[in-house]
Amino acid sequence: MLQRLLILFDAGSAPAPLLTAARRLAPAPASIHLYGLAPERSEPETDPPPCLTVLAHLQEATRDWPVPADVSHQLETHLDVGAFTRTVAQLGSELVIVGPLLGTSPRARVGVILALTLREHIHVLSVGAHCQGTQAPGARIGITLAPDGRGLGSVAAFLTGHARPVELIALTSEASPDRAGELQTLSRALGITETLRVETLEGTTDQAEAFDSAALRCGVDLLLVPTDAVDDLHALSLGLFGARAMQEAHVPTLLLPRTLPAASLFEERYSVSDALVLPGLEPRFAVERVGFLSNVSVPEPGVLTVFEGGAPLGGARHQDGIAALPSAWFSHVRGEHSLAFAFTGGAAARELAPSHVLAPERPLLLLDSGLDQAPLEAAFSALGEVAHLVFVRMRDSEPLDMHRERLRRSVPGLGRPLLLDASAWLDDARAEDIPRQVDAQRLLRVAKRLVAGGARLIAVVTRDEHKPRNPFIRTLTPDELLLLPGNPVPEPLPVPEEPDPFFRELTLAGGDVYLGGHAIDFELDNARARESVLAAIDGARSTIHWQCYIVEDDAITTCFTEALERAAMRGVRVRLLVDAVYSGHGSFGAMNPALASLSKVPNAEVRAIAPLTGVPSLAELKQRNHRKVILIDTEQAIITGRNLGAPYYTGFDEVPLQRTSSYREVPWLDCGARLAGPLVSVLESAFLAEWTRAEGQPYPVPPAAPVGPLPARLVLHEGLADTHTLDTQLALIRHARSRLVIVNTFPLLLELRNALVAALQRGVRVEVLFGSVRPHYGQGSYFPGGAIREVADWYVRSRLDEVIAAGGVAYEFARPPAPTWEPELERVFPHVHAKIMVCDTTAVALGSANLDVTAAYWESEAMLVVHDAPFAGRILSALEPLLAGSRRIDREDGQWRTEAGQRAWVGRNWPSLIG
Repeated sequence: MLQRLLILFDAGSAPAPLLTAARRLAPAPASIHLYGLAPERSEPETDPPPCLTVLAHLQEATRDWPVPADVSHQLETHLDVGAFTRTVAQLGSELVIVGPLLGTSPRARVGVILALTLREHIHVLSVGAHCQGTQAPGARIGITLAPDGRGLGSVAAFLTGHARPVELIALTSEASPDRAGELQTLSRALGITETLRVETLEGTTDQAEAFDSAALRCGVDLLLVPTDAVDDLHALSLGLFGARAMQEAHVPTLLLPRTLPAASLFEERYSVSDALVLPGLEPRFAVERVGFLSNVSVPEPGVLTVFEGGAPLGGARHQDGIAALPSAWFSHVRGEHSLAFAFTGGAAARELAPSHVLAPERPLLLLDSGLDQAPLEAAFSALGEVAHLVFVRMRDSEPLDMHRERLRRSVPGLGRPLLLDASAWLDDARAEDIPRQVDAQRLLRVAKRLVAGGARLIAVVTRDEHKPRNPFIRTLTPDELLLLPGNPVPEPLPVPEEPDPFFRELTLAGGDVYLGGHAIDFELDNARARESVLAAIDGARSTIHWQCYIVEDDAITTCFTEALERAAMRGVRVRLLVDAVYSGHGSFGAMNPALASLSKVPNAEVRAIAPLTGVPSLAELKQRNHRKVILIDTEQAIITGRNLGAPYYTGFDEVPLQRTSSYREVPWLDCGARLAGPLVSVLESAFLAEWTRAEGQPYPVPPAAPVGPLPARLVLHEGLADTHTLDTQLALIRHARSRLVIVNTFPLLLELRNALVAALQRGVRVEVLFGSVRPHYGQGSYFPGGAIREVADWYVRSRLDEVIAAGGVAYEFARPPAPTWEPELERVFPHVHAKIMVCDTTAVALGSANLDVTAAYWESEAMLVVHDAPFAGRILSALEPLLAGSRRIDREDGQWRTEAGQRAWVGRNWPSLIG
């Protein structure tokens, strides 16, 4: 509220209009200063000068204010702009009321007003000569607006601190239809609803008179003029041509002080996406600043005040351009409502941006906002009456307003499109490692979030001809969308009815099978894992199916291939399936010696997945099969992170490490799970699908019988077709209530990192065990070779910095001295290749899926989720000594702080396509 008043008047002023206007804006002022102007007298007068009469009337009138006011006064012979401005500053005046000043030049009068509002940032109320002194206060306020909506932010700030009027009327000039629609949105959000009148006020030299006339015609008793809408050229024009009109005005005019830099050719603007109101999700908005050449950036930190229906709902801060607002703010919303976001802080003080929020009353059709015109028209024609058309911007580097404008042009009958932002719902804003090629998957992931929150979806429409899959959400390509007009409207697919929200999200995440009846164990020790696999091979009776990503040509691989050869020789059918690129077998004519030798053995067959021959595309390079699965007789399975080679199956105490040992000789920490029970048949079917895709012959898959008590789900992800493992990992993080333990050394996908930070903020203890991509020993000495891996270490750790800063606990994996090692090594810091996530003591996920962008989107993965508290307890007990023996990262640690610059630089400059 405005508390400290200064009233500027002269001898010719009538006090009533000044007092009416002053009491309306400041019903309980803390102080009032009366600044009177009186002409000099050349000879004595018997009667008091008129200015003293007015001053006496004003002083008498101030006694009627409800709260006693500190009233002071001064009289001057003429208006000295500099002296007057200094008085305003010395008194700390918040509102200056300027009477008609009939004895002063109109240009001098308007010069004072503009100086105070534009330069001194003071509220100024201009009371013209024809203003009445008996107006009913608070009935109707008029607002003058620039055609582009500038100035509404100042209006919003003013209305926040003052009693709401009965009616608001917006007056603008020459607003284009598109901009008028935006003004309508902002006006409704500020409470300007049915009473809105957009006046076209022609001309530039008489706008002050035109606005005053329009306000008088509309019955306005106070006119607000936000000077954020007045650039320097228009201010000059007002001083030259509008000064007399302001002095003669019929309606008091409150000039709101300038809070933004004057408009310029390269003026920045602010924009906010729309959002949905759903029972199980907070509405999420993208918040952005658009500058020269439509460059999009995150606004400076500050408070966003949200207006709806004329009332501020509350204030919130954005995080990296994403604002998640409390659902309670929108509990009253039915259908679509207009919002206005007022920015405060930094250069964005009191700027305003329009938005909409929708509480769906019909099913949704979710569309990529980059679709071409023909499928957009088809969607509007076929489903515009039965579904809410909701568009999603996939790239946050493209301005929201650009997408809205393109949608309006493409579908003229659409009106204002409801535009969501994918990054706002996925929390992966400004993630440069998310390439355009995975937008279809991200759109489906937005749909999954919305369905998990209670939305009903007819379909998701991607602009890509390859479409992602989910058993509970229909996906359509542009060509399929073109076939909809004239055909029956499809119904939303049924969604699983899980009473437990955690299980419902897990089911939606992967569409996977959740079954009981399993016996499950895990193995962190490489040597014991090797012996376990060899024993399983030696015990096989009918089939051995092994799917692997990397096959090294070393002694450990030879040990395994010899065991496979023995099994084949005794009649066991051996099928080995490898990635053609990373096994070095089948691409560009290369042959892996170990695999070539095995393939010559009767009953043994080796096939390579997706071999490359010519110049490969990005998708061919990145879309690899990363699964590591061993199946024995369709009775037992091993789901693991281990490839075929020495680093994965050699124990730490089996290697005589020296300071001169190559980094390749240092074993890695890895993990696999042994599984028996019904899910083995599901894994076998998945292997068969890949085997036949690699041109292998089909074979029968018998059912696997229940053998134990444990429940589990198998999550299979196929690159560029789904994101099952990523969404499962996120579900585990989101539903953790007490503790999360993660074992992995791959650069955290930003979305996963943000989810971990959110978990920390709600009180979950987050612990991460990571390794050294370039192994080292002692106090930071590296084993010879692999220097480029040190850069990869910086990248991995750059993605941990925010987790640690938020309170997460990170450990760099270390091994104590082994009897076979050179004593001078002290502790050794190996690589960690395991992929483990423990959610409270509720669930454990392990398998081949890392936590980076490549595993999330590009590569095919296999992951087992075990729902059993004792199993979770056993794996936590096995991890505890590993955590205790490792190096806990302290943010204040000298070495960690020294490397902060390298981590930050690599984090910014790491090639995004590498992942």
